[in-house]
Amino acid sequence: MDNFTVARVLDEIAHYIQLSETTPFKSRAFERAARSVEKLEQDVNALVASHKLLDTPGIGKGIGPVIEELVKSGKSSYLEELRAQYPPGIFDLLRVPNLGLKKIGVLYERLAITSIDELERAAKDNLVAALPGFGAKTQQKILQGIEFARKRESQFLLPAGLEVGELVREQLAAIEEIEDAEVAGSVRRRLEVIRNVNIVIATRAPERVIAQLSRIVADVEVIDETTVKGIARSEVPVVFHLAYPDQFGLAVLRATGTREFAEAFEAKAGRDLAARNEEQLFEKAGIAFVEPELRENADELKRKKRPKLIHPSDLRGTFHVHTTYSDGRNSVAEMLAAARDRGFDYCGISDHSPAAYYAGGLPKERVKEQQADIARESKKLAPLRVFRGTEADILPDGTMDYGDDLDMFDFVVASIHSRFQMTEDEMTERILTALDDPRVTILGHLTGRRLLTRNGYLVNYDRIFDKCAERGVLMEINGNPQRLDLDWRHLRKAASRGVMFVINPDAHSVREMSHVISGTWVARKGGIGAKEIFNTRGVDEVAEWLEKRATKV
Repeated sequence: MDNFTVARVLDEIAHYIQLSETTPFKSRAFERAARSVEKLEQDVNALVASHKLLDTPGIGKGIGPVIEELVKSGKSSYLEELRAQYPPGIFDLLRVPNLGLKKIGVLYERLAITSIDELERAAKDNLVAALPGFGAKTQQKILQGIEFARKRESQFLLPAGLEVGELVREQLAAIEEIEDAEVAGSVRRRLEVIRNVNIVIATRAPERVIAQLSRIVADVEVIDETTVKGIARSEVPVVFHLAYPDQFGLAVLRATGTREFAEAFEAKAGRDLAARNEEQLFEKAGIAFVEPELRENADELKRKKRPKLIHPSDLRGTFHVHTTYSDGRNSVAEMLAAARDRGFDYCGISDHSPAAYYAGGLPKERVKEQQADIARESKKLAPLRVFRGTEADILPDGTMDYGDDLDMFDFVVASIHSRFQMTEDEMTERILTALDDPRVTILGHLTGRRLLTRNGYLVNYDRIFDKCAERGVLMEINGNPQRLDLDWRHLRKAASRGVMFVINPDAHSVREMSHVISGTWVARKGGIGAKEIFNTRGVDEVAEWLEKRATKV
């Protein structure tokens, strides 16, 4: 029984518990245990044999026996008991946006719904609206979600692909016959939504490697002598591409894609493409290296000069950080300490404005408390410079929440959180009106999209880019992996209009401060360098810029 299989069983148990239990504590305990098992350097069998399993963080007396039974017998009586209570396809309902395991449990208990097709019939027959905790609006959203889910079947957010790819690559390192392994495909190109994880393996013994892959992924299927498919974490498809070491560079290029880019490269490079890595391959072909993020088509091969892409280490600070004063999960002190620990020179706190009442938006009196707290904590964390900001709602008529009271802040992130169903013209005018407010510093998450959950509202990009450039308003690259908004496909056009960008984490917790990294993925994929990113500037320059902007109001 390998670590991967144990973790997968624990995850499955956690899902079943969420279907039936009213409190989340037990299911979260199994999820934590699954992550702990995945990260173990030791084999779980050895821990059980040496009676040291309970020494592992996240594995207590309640979960330990479940793992021991699984290791010793190859099965879990607890999981079998849970499976017997529900039909096997019930988790497919999770593909419907905003339909969590609790609601799925209610749907099954009350209406015996076990599939998306059955759910659609029940909603169309108006049966779902009558259930406790649902209602007519929820029923309508479920119908819309079903349509959305069918369009996005078997898709995953980029972080899921990165996590699975690195986990599998680490496990491959234990196979003696493997000389190298590289995550490729859409994950390496940093596409925001992926369908599978591609991993290239360098080996002189492909048959022996293939024989061992079942220890790492489930449902192993040998496609041919160099291609194998499997499933990681019960849902993410993984494709292995095997190559001899002297062909590894070409195999990585081909598996990274796109096909258009790889074919154009090979046509330009000539015949001798033997190389142990991509760098050697490009050098041998006499072609300047093209970063994987820029390989969506062959155009990059034609460029005589390419920008030096931004790196996370280029960022000197960030803005758009929430705290417990609104809907954040960590205090001002904790969020600022996290910024300092990342090596930032400055950080902008920006809790929600009153219109975002559902997110604990701050009335003016509460802002004064927050800013006093910021002042106290700033003294403790010097030389970190802290800027006092807000994420203020753009109201439906285009005016800004707080109105003239925006003068209280060093910077203002202007965002839309309501009335998403406006027409393109209406939404565009709404945003343009807000951009005319001289106190607006940053335009937040332009389209309001939630990847795989909610499409962005429609806007006229050209008009907004021109207005941002004219008014000197920074456009946010929101690093939240569920947003990644502004979309990378629009960055070069915006930059050509004179727009300056800022990479923000939209952090609601200490952990989410790392979203600045996923923000750099967007900038890199859009071909943007450090000079076009505002928060690569030093603290004195940033402070001076904000101060000059405030004096123009």
